[in-house]
Amino acid sequence: MRFGSVLALVCAAWLGVGCVSMTVVSGNQVPTERIAEIQPGHTTKAEVLDWFGAPKDYTDPSGLRRVLDGGALLPEDVLALPYADVLVFETTHGRVKGLLLILFNWLDIHVTADRLVVFFDDQDRVLYYGYRKGSDELD
Repeated sequence: MRFGSVLALVCAAWLGVGCVSMTVVSGNQVPTERIAEIQPGHTTKAEVLDWFGAPKDYTDPSGLRRVLDGGALLPEDVLALPYADVLVFETTHGRVKGLLLILFNWLDIHVTADRLVVFFDDQDRVLYYGYRKGSDELD
């Protein structure tokens, strides 16, 4: 009888143990080979949108932002916006690793982003830009 209780306890403990490993990527991938082709004063907003797709976010000089109601922002929509002088392209990377035990749980969570920010002048030409590749921190 005692052996059966111990065996049941060991089986219950075994079922309560687990490992977790997950990788998540959200947003549009920013093709890094295209970033080198951006030339301030020459590259146009239309070219940037063609190369990188729809931006994650944008702003205008007055600080107003357009709120999207569950739809996707297309590159053509951005071209029609007046004063849209900053485009932000971002890819978020997340990694979760964990060990789940009965009395002890351990999780290691890392979230980072690759972010390209492009500023335009009043002629829709690139004024300047910045890029940060945060996903290298996950390696």
